[in-house]
Amino acid sequence: MTQEDLAVALGKTISLVSYFERTGNINNYTLQEITLILGSNPEEIELIENGENHNGHRDHNTNGSNNGVLQKLLDQQQAEILFLRETIHYQRQLLNELSKEK
Repeated sequence: MTQEDLAVALGKTISLVSYFERTGNINNYTLQEITLILGSNPEEIELIENGENHNGHRDHNTNGSNNGVLQKLLDQQQAEILFLRETIHYQRQLLNELSKEK
């Protein structure tokens, strides 16, 4: 599946899908949407996010704290918002330049 195909399926821009791929910064809800689109198992991702292994047991190298997971999700959401603001800013600049050419 191409980035364009995934973007259409998600209802997001190709730039945003490219950003997810390049940086790995993605919120949990969008990640779950992607797993469903690609036919993966979103429950496995939830286990990983919660610090559990495939058997449902806690991994010893994670603190098991929901606060850490929530903070990670918040950080990812903030990064996505920043990216979208920058994209809008550049699109406005482009539109302004194009309107001046007419």
